[in-house]
Amino acid sequence: MPIAGIPLLCSQPVGFQYFHLDDSAVRAQMLDGWREEWAELSEHWPREQWPYGKQLTDEGWVAFERLMPEALTSENDDWLVNEMDQAEYWMDRSPRKTKTGVTMVNYNKQDALERLCYGEFNIAYIRGLARTLLARGETTCLVYRADPAYEPRKECSDWEGQTFPLADVIAGHRVRYFPPPGDPTAWSIPTGPNCHHSIRAIGS
Repeated sequence: MPIAGIPLLCSQPVGFQYFHLDDSAVRAQMLDGWREEWAELSEHWPREQWPYGKQLTDEGWVAFERLMPEALTSENDDWLVNEMDQAEYWMDRSPRKTKTGVTMVNYNKQDALERLCYGEFNIAYIRGLARTLLARGETTCLVYRADPAYEPRKECSDWEGQTFPLADVIAGHRVRYFPPPGDPTAWSIPTGPNCHHSIRAIGS
């Protein structure tokens, strides 16, 4: 049952386009990087300060911890969206910080579902691919649009078809927004949680 009460957009595959998911080394690096970050976040940050998942219930966190490794190992982002599309995984209302504290507000559950699953899968893919390419002696990658955006951002749109150092990709992991307050002027791919750009090997 779709959490928003309407048929999921992903009833037909609409996930990001990836070029290297058939590479077992990339898959392994995706999983290793994600597990490393999960352990680091679990050790040093309370859940409400994590860079994603603000609307997940306790059941949702348990499910995401179980499902994300499977998606990274052998599935894709559409599969992850479908599996996380359960009402009990999502809060009825979303916490929002205000000047007087935290208040609960309505939110777009379909958007939250897709932002979490598509965004986090892409972030893990970018990090895993960058690590794999570096280990193979590559030094640069190409940025491309992996999925159409409703409102394309000029900044990252300007990067399409350009090459960037893999070292910068690694260094830019979440750097604009995490740890808070982040550095919004730093170079990062993706630029943020709603970015629709990814990377591929040169010539792929």
